[in-house]
Amino acid sequence: MCFKSSIVSYPDRGHWGNNKYRGNCSGHIIKDFIQTYGNPNSLVVDPSIGGGTFMDVAKELGVAYVGTDLHQGFNLLTDSLADEVAKHYQTKANLVFWHPPYADMIKYSGNMYGEVNPYDLSQMGIETFGQFVQVALFNIYDALQDGGVYGVLIGNMRRKGRYYNLSSMIERLAPGVLIDEIIKTQHNNVSDSRQYTGNIVRIMHEKLLVFRKEKSVTPIAPMRKRLEKHAENLVRSTIYASCLGRKRVELIQLYALVEPFGYMQEDVNIIVDEEVKARRLAITNQQQIYIP
Repeated sequence: MCFKSSIVSYPDRGHWGNNKYRGNCSGHIIKDFIQTYGNPNSLVVDPSIGGGTFMDVAKELGVAYVGTDLHQGFNLLTDSLADEVAKHYQTKANLVFWHPPYADMIKYSGNMYGEVNPYDLSQMGIETFGQFVQVALFNIYDALQDGGVYGVLIGNMRRKGRYYNLSSMIERLAPGVLIDEIIKTQHNNVSDSRQYTGNIVRIMHEKLLVFRKEKSVTPIAPMRKRLEKHAENLVRSTIYASCLGRKRVELIQLYALVEPFGYMQEDVNIIVDEEVKARRLAITNQQQIYIP
């Protein structure tokens, strides 16, 4: 079937994939996505296999499929998705469906599989998640043919009385033209069985944001350059936060913060020198940055 309206509901998640894999989505929405925006000859790509739902749906529909995941060794933040697709087909994708973690709501590496991986988006706080999810979105965009379509299924979250609108974040950061917004009602949530004090409005929906890739006018910056820029922003924002709180931050902390993303200590030192001069900070003999 195809989407008939902008609101969908699937009380039965279906038989596809591993229903024990936390955070898995209904195969019905993936099936409707493929049948709405693709055709029997489409090449569909799944950058986060998870419990294998997309893989099973693609097999059932008989469409060409490429799937990968961090727990299989593919890193959506540093590895080229276009190159990964090219290993299997000499073309780019017609469709990409991505169901990312909802920031650190459910932690995957070190929990659902293997050891904790610093490149795992589910290990990142909301601010860091926003910085690096954009890298993943541009990677996905680059793997699409001109005119291709990608969808991101994302839910929102509430923490300590604050509502975090992750779907709006994705819409703001994602490249391409937004062509549809599908609101999916949620069923059988873990939170359904929890009791809350006060008047809590339960979050009972997710959004599938659908974007189309326009004909490329300017090339997308290489993934490494984008990652380095985000690492630079992470260092600067950490120093800024320490200034606001009038707390000291150690250089070794900054090195550790960006080391997983291949950012060199020499580059951190350059940023620190710039920030120290601009903000009139000081560095102690113990290599701590502080407000004198």
